[in-house]
Amino acid sequence: MAGEQISWDDLRYLEALGRLGTAGRAARELGTSTSTVYRRLGQLERALGITCIQSGRGRLTEAGEALAAVAAQTSRSVEQVTRQLREDTTSPAGEVSLTTVEGAMTLLARPLAEVTARYPELHLRLVIDDRGPSVRRREVDLSFSVVQAAPESLWGRRLFPVRYGVYGTRDACRARRWVTSGEGLKMPDRVAWERHHAEHVVATTGSVPTLRELLRVGMGVAVFPERLAELEPSLVELEEYRESLEDLTRSAWLLTHPELRCVSRVRVVMDALADAFLEAPAT
Repeated sequence: MAGEQISWDDLRYLEALGRLGTAGRAARELGTSTSTVYRRLGQLERALGITCIQSGRGRLTEAGEALAAVAAQTSRSVEQVTRQLREDTTSPAGEVSLTTVEGAMTLLARPLAEVTARYPELHLRLVIDDRGPSVRRREVDLSFSVVQAAPESLWGRRLFPVRYGVYGTRDACRARRWVTSGEGLKMPDRVAWERHHAEHVVATTGSVPTLRELLRVGMGVAVFPERLAELEPSLVELEEYRESLEDLTRSAWLLTHPELRCVSRVRVVMDALADAFLEAPAT
């Protein structure tokens, strides 16, 4: 009669029947007999007081399909929690993939080296590409990106503001020759700024490492990220341009898929980068 206690184990039989199409296939997957499948489903129907199987057809009713979907989601959730608990009882190990742009590696190299030294069973796969693989589609675990805001479908930590200034050696600042990014860095507002302010352009490059080397040898001055410029003692800032560059400010974000943020191997890498840069709480 309705009101009997529901067995979650019975829902496994319902989910298997709905997914596989026949009681025989469900029995083989579950390691039991066809009669046992029907018996357990009968128990479920009596406990619920509803019909889950179409009479004489072995197919699920609308109510049965709804319950089978709940059972499938429950199974996935249990597997995810179990996998996470297993990982949390051991030292983080395995591959963690991270995508970013080439220019960011100057900032990322040290904290990444420290986390691999602390957890020797970790293996980092670094994908350096302006059009890197997708975190949203789970092609990589993490992304270090410079964007205005984190996409709603991802879980993100804002690490620090990315501010820009005009930098060069002292001699280059006096000469006022320019190295510009052109279209290479895909920042239309930066390109517009350069067109308005950079009068004597001697070189153009879309590569941040190349731009850094050209600044170091004194080829010219350029719009350059403040944090990277601070790592180069030979560079000084032309402060007269600082205010006009405020609109170029972006944020450095560490992004991951929501389901990965608590996985231990991913979490320790995120924490290492957060410890090095974090200026704002997770969102």
